Amino acid sequence: MPETALAVAQRAKDIAGDRRAIVRATAIVALGYAIGASLQSTYIYSTFVPGWQGISLWRRVLANIIGVTALLVGLVVMRVHRAQHLGTFAVGVIASAAVCSVVRVVAQAALDVYADPQQSTFEAELLGGFIIGVVSAAIGCWAIVVRRGNRRSTRAAERHAVEVEMAVHALEQEEIRVRREVAEGLHGTLQGKLVVIDARIDEVLAAGRLDPDDAKTLAWVRDELAEASEVDVRQMSRLLYPERIELGLVPAVRALFGRIPASIATRLTASDAVRSLDDPASSCIGVADRLLAVRVVEEGVTNALKYGPAGSIQVELDLVDGWLIVAVQNDGPLFDPELAGIASGTARLRRRLEMQGGTVSLTPGEVRGARLEARMKLGAPPE
Repeated sequence: MPETALAVAQRAKDIAGDRRAIVRATAIVALGYAIGASLQSTYIYSTFVPGWQGISLWRRVLANIIGVTALLVGLVVMRVHRAQHLGTFAVGVIASAAVCSVVRVVAQAALDVYADPQQSTFEAELLGGFIIGVVSAAIGCWAIVVRRGNRRSTRAAERHAVEVEMAVHALEQEEIRVRREVAEGLHGTLQGKLVVIDARIDEVLAAGRLDPDDAKTLAWVRDELAEASEVDVRQMSRLLYPERIELGLVPAVRALFGRIPASIATRLTASDAVRSLDDPASSCIGVADRLLAVRVVEEGVTNALKYGPAGSIQVELDLVDGWLIVAVQNDGPLFDPELAGIASGTARLRRRLEMQGGTVSLTPGEVRGARLEARMKLGAPPE
């Protein structure tokens, strides 16, 4: 399968990075050896060898630097940074170290580092340069291996994060589909059947063939079914798939306010940034994010009604650095975490939000009531 242009560019970037890593690590180690060896040998010769007091430090350092340069050039020419196996690494390291050793001795001879060198001197310098080259290049190769391991770990973590994000997104879309189908089934199929049953009961009652007690009982059953059809089924449908959720988050929250008793004052404050993103003509807030935000508002309203009485409920929607902030504030009795017990609804919300990297908190209000605040990272806008 041919690589894409992006994959080719990434591979070229990785190779360039490996080349820089081996050159950098090898150069640091080799230059450290070279300068240290030059200082040590100069000190020893000038102090303990008669007639060597005027030995030149700079010639030795220059010769060693030339040898280190040859080592680095050899590693690049041999393309050791592309090696994938130990044998390939070993061949490149040994060849480059050999070149470094020879070039170093030649540079020493050209710079007259030794006034009257003997054969053993050249042999010792060749061996010393070769060992320094092997050790330095091996450390450079180790730097490449570590870099590749870190790179694989990082990319594996990135792939895992993408897979988790895609799985969460797929679950969200499946939840939306199931919610919509169940809501439509409740609102359409089930409610339609209840209407048919109600009509059939009316026919039986109209026939007048039942005794008064049976007729009264059947009429009670009809009224209960009618109430279940108009209230319970419709409410359950709204809980599964809130009204106006397709239009946007703000319309859905306003529809939710319509179910709150009229004795409780409600107020919705949405920032300009939220209204811009939530424009019904081109909403940039996905249905999954809207559902979750409405669920936060529902939980805040439920808490206000359950632990009230609350005189007012205020909902704030804001957008801060890409985070959607949903806050529900009520003016009921001051919230006390120690007396509130286990907040099961808030705990479920917290688990759900954490799957998306969000947070939720339930805290006492400034003077009265409680404040439920959720931070949601908005996903990709709907297509």
